[in-house]
Amino acid sequence: MDSKVSLILKIVLAVVIIYLGYLLYSIIQEPIQFEKLKTKRYTLVQNRLEQIRDAQKAYRAEYSKFADDFNGLIAFVDTGKQSIIERKDSSFTYYNKTYQQEMVKDTIVTKLLGYQPVKKNLFGEDFDASQLRYIPTTEGKEFEMSATKIKVNDVIVPVFEAKATNEQIFGDVWKKYDQFIDKEYALTVGSLTEPTLSGNWK
Repeated sequence: MDSKVSLILKIVLAVVIIYLGYLLYSIIQEPIQFEKLKTKRYTLVQNRLEQIRDAQKAYRAEYSKFADDFNGLIAFVDTGKQSIIERKDSSFTYYNKTYQQEMVKDTIVTKLLGYQPVKKNLFGEDFDASQLRYIPTTEGKEFEMSATKIKVNDVIVPVFEAKATNEQIFGDVWKKYDQFIDKEYALTVGSLTEPTLSGNWK
């Protein structure tokens, strides 16, 4: 074998080794890259879900129910007012006919002091309430949100749920990281089946 052929074979072999090394490196790095991307996107989505929860809590405080769509919730945050309530522990005496004597009963006295803008109080004056409906890092994809009432120990309580599926969160990189994405998972705050306002990531 002459030196020219030998050199060509060495060059080809070196290229193949470099290529295989690159493929191996890519295989190792892919799940690491996805975990970094997942952490970044989940943090943004969780923060937005917490903002939705804060807005819904304020809405419930005013109307004794949760907003069942973003139009109502956004309008409330953008232009609504929150009651400023002062609560004080108090007590009074009353005559108990059963025991035929004066007795003391504890109570809470509430006083309406005024109103404050929802947006300023919750998020600051510069907050763009219209962004509540959109999932961060996506091109205009919206959270799924609904509200209802359920019976808990014979008491009717309002509940709501807002969520973003992995398909929505990672739609733009779905093909690239398909094997690492849990197809059934969704980041969720609240629940339609139990009275909780917690996020499922905690």
